[in-house]
Amino acid sequence: MSYTLSHRLLAGVSLFVSFPATVLAQDKPVSLAPVLVTAPLGASQEELVEGSTVLQGETLDRRRAATLGEVLDGTPGVSSTQFGPGAGRPIIRGQGGPRVRVMQNGVDTFDASTLSPDHAVAAPPGGAERIEVLRGPATLLYGSSAIGGVVNVIDGRIPDAMSKNGASGNARLDYGSGAQETSGFASVNAAVSDRFVVHGEAGFLDAEDYRINGYASNAARNAGLKGRVDNTAVENRNGAVGASYLGEAGYAGFSLAQFYSYYGVPGDDPVRIDMRQNRLDGKFGLYELFSFLDELRLKFGYANYLHDEIENTGERATRFDSESWEARLEAEHKPIGNIRGVIGLQSDRRDLTATGEEAFITPTITDSNALFLLERYETGNWLFSLGGRIEHVDVEASSLGRSRDFTPASLSGSASWKFVPGYAAGLSLSRTERAPTAEELFSDGKHVATQSYEIGSASLSKEGARHAELSLRKTEGDVTGAANAYVTRFQNYIYGRFTGNQRDNLNELQYSQTDALFRGVELESAWIFWRIAGYALKLDGRLDYVRAADTSNDTALPLIPPVGYGLGFNADSAALGFRFELAGRMDQNRAGVNETRTDGYAVLNTALTWRPFEENRNLALQLQGRNLTDAEGRNHTSMLKNVAPIRGREVRLGASIAF
Repeated sequence: MSYTLSHRLLAGVSLFVSFPATVLAQDKPVSLAPVLVTAPLGASQEELVEGSTVLQGETLDRRRAATLGEVLDGTPGVSSTQFGPGAGRPIIRGQGGPRVRVMQNGVDTFDASTLSPDHAVAAPPGGAERIEVLRGPATLLYGSSAIGGVVNVIDGRIPDAMSKNGASGNARLDYGSGAQETSGFASVNAAVSDRFVVHGEAGFLDAEDYRINGYASNAARNAGLKGRVDNTAVENRNGAVGASYLGEAGYAGFSLAQFYSYYGVPGDDPVRIDMRQNRLDGKFGLYELFSFLDELRLKFGYANYLHDEIENTGERATRFDSESWEARLEAEHKPIGNIRGVIGLQSDRRDLTATGEEAFITPTITDSNALFLLERYETGNWLFSLGGRIEHVDVEASSLGRSRDFTPASLSGSASWKFVPGYAAGLSLSRTERAPTAEELFSDGKHVATQSYEIGSASLSKEGARHAELSLRKTEGDVTGAANAYVTRFQNYIYGRFTGNQRDNLNELQYSQTDALFRGVELESAWIFWRIAGYALKLDGRLDYVRAADTSNDTALPLIPPVGYGLGFNADSAALGFRFELAGRMDQNRAGVNETRTDGYAVLNTALTWRPFEENRNLALQLQGRNLTDAEGRNHTSMLKNVAPIRGREVRLGASIAF
């Protein structure tokens, strides 16, 4: 679909609904901003200057999919790498890969998804209770790999509360017609004593090749293969057990988990990926261990990750194997007047080995150690924060006899002003640094999945970014909303540049550095405009825009998402919930060098949720229609956009129960 007048009108409506209503409507104090576990010192969305998103409950259930990128795609400022339905990693404000930290319960996912978009994130969305997104630099608490933002998948593997009546749990079963997809998840917590609780869970997903409207590519058109994207079937399995001791003086818990995924990667040389991960996690805390401490807490994770890339012949051509761990120690001190703060240590290691035909990265070991400090000062209607972080990163490629070490340092400060009840304005400034990754430094080989021959540069220096962000948000009343405007100026920005040359019949991709500028705006709002007969009727809208350029020659950077928009209508009561939405992307005409431009597209979605027992909302049945008009579209941020369009029309059925 090309960019038409209707797209302009739809975007204009979205913009109109998105924020001006927040200053025109009558207020009623009926809602509060949620607290983000991922945010510094458990801040609420009202207190944060940077943009944020929280998905949970029925909103999360409506968006569930096989990959984390697909779940979050279309939320403000977020898009997806969308490398088929089996692999999709979030892109935040045009930044992805090693600049977006994806975590599970506050610890790394320990996978290979930052190496390449065809590698899946090892955090199954089906088990998520809540997903939090912080847009903008979050390096102080989570490391230089969070220079673009943070995504935290929160589940209940390690119980943090005692079960009422001795046991609690939930179960969900879903079906989607577009790929004959069936998925399910179940978990249970059981109290063994008044202080000890155990947890168990299991989940699955099975899907065939997904349906589209039209032909996936010119090759498919020439072959007369219409209506499906070949080699996109997915099979996932996951399970975990955990236990916690919850005492008056502190807590201790652990979990053991497994995740298995077998999925296809479409393209001219289709492959299938057989991925497995075993994982151990733990968390511990002590309250008031010393007179000056509120809480001392420790989180750690360890995982063994392995995936094989299988060619059409059935040969296991390439293997990626990694052993990783991470530990975080945080000490939150007691308030000193109006000052609250936390000081912490973080240490992690990744030992990565790749063997076979597409072993484009030599075996490497990456070690990182960091010290961070964050303080918040609140006075009257003002909230100030100031923090810093210093790391030491060592990347060793022993087979090459090469190693590099870096010492990234970051500083940030912000101020938030609640100028009237329910309203807050803020300014955030930061100077952050990121060390190059092992693949950016030492890659040298064929990568058929991305149709490229990747070449690293061992002489890369640290990447620096200066970030400024302004925000205005309203968190109470029948009208809520947020507006964020930001500028990020990079020095020595690291990216993969297609040179235009060919090597081994693949496009040559060279990691290099330049100066870059990112600018963007995000608008979102919701308006409960009528309450009648037990129903609340609501409109919501969103609009996000990012522009990124190589400032050395004023050319566009590759894989930057076009303008995204959405407009929704909701009708909710105790028994029924209904949603109808229009969502889409505009044209992306600012394509990078040797990159394909994409046309805009719009999709219509609807969802009906029925809770048969009004006094108990624990049972819910859901009927969804996704892409009702069977629109065609290409995701600009996907390297497979020319062979894997967006999904076509799909009907989904779901049922969930909690006890």
